[in-house]
Amino acid sequence: MKHLTITLLTLLVSGGLWADSITEKEAISKLNQFFNLLDIEIYQKEKILTILTDDFQIFEMGKAWDMNEFDEFLQDASKTTVSTDWVLSNYVVSIDDNSAHISYVNDGVFKTTDDESVISNWLESVYLVKEGAELKLKFLQSDLVNRETK
Repeated sequence: MKHLTITLLTLLVSGGLWADSITEKEAISKLNQFFNLLDIEIYQKEKILTILTDDFQIFEMGKAWDMNEFDEFLQDASKTTVSTDWVLSNYVVSIDDNSAHISYVNDGVFKTTDDESVISNWLESVYLVKEGAELKLKFLQSDLVNRETK
């Protein structure tokens, strides 16, 4: 019996059960990578798709979008937006073996072609899941708190 227990523990450890656990740092880093890839100056749909699940959904402005629909919105917005900048803060992270949930504050500034700054404040939440060895975004919820134009 003792030999069986030692064998099972060895298999669990060598199988990477604990080595593959998600960390807060990894989850927050993946979220920040998403926003870096959304930067209007470098945005490419193909690149952002590499960090999203195939069934990724974003809920924003009272609408549910898949990535194809969100890409259409971004393409349209890029006609009047010259730069984007987000500052994420106040992270609250929950992690289990195969997923992570982060709630956070997002303060964004969008510079327009009319030389205006649109300043937005959102409360957001993201759900990430492990696909193989990689953490990917599956769901993002965004609620606008305040917006002003300067």
